Amino acid sequence: MPSHPAMVGAFKKRSIMWHHLAVFILRYKIPLLVLLLASTAYMGYQTTKLELSYEFSKAIPTDNPRYQEYLGFKNQFGEDGNVLVMGVQDPDFFTKNHFLAYRKMVNDIRKIKGVEGMLSVPDAIELKRSDTSETLLAPPIFPKTEDDNLTDSALASQEATFRNLPFYRGLLFNPDADAYLSGATINKGVLASADRTRVVNEIVAVTDTFSQKTGIEVHLSGLPL
Repeated sequence: MPSHPAMVGAFKKRSIMWHHLAVFILRYKIPLLVLLLASTAYMGYQTTKLELSYEFSKAIPTDNPRYQEYLGFKNQFGEDGNVLVMGVQDPDFFTKNHFLAYRKMVNDIRKIKGVEGMLSVPDAIELKRSDTSETLLAPPIFPKTEDDNLTDSALASQEATFRNLPFYRGLLFNPDADAYLSGATINKGVLASADRTRVVNEIVAVTDTFSQKTGIEVHLSGLPL
């Protein structure tokens, strides 16, 4: 069956186009090859500047009412997206060996580069009014004593003081479950970089050492993790 004249004409036009393109490539093959190599080298150089983003992506539009409420809450109260929380459940928490091991864990985490602060039971303070001035004092409930100098009677007295302060109940400990919490505040710049992996891994290593020494599991939670 004979081909349609329009189809034949279109085929000829395409053939002519590809012919001219082939002639152009063959005629200017050296400049085109140089251009191709130069563009490839440029794109390869640009890939060396690529960086991964460690910022948390927004899951909802910025004009969403719920997101606007979140921004208002964050502006008023701050945010805890850079806090890694550690919890333990230990009925013998305030025995000397367990408390000292826990205090060492907290101090070792505090020394990790990128950790800006710690909130924990060993760091708890008690507000007292000064007898000589109208100011408030904030002495530590658990003074920084040497391990050998901490006696069972002193620790028992400090425990009683701590448990009698309602502020910490539900924040740092739950007396009904014998659960105790710590929080490590991590530098936001570190969290927005690849260095976040190092910091989190070092914290996990310290908690693992504590668990191996005491047999107490440490539960970790928070956005950094």
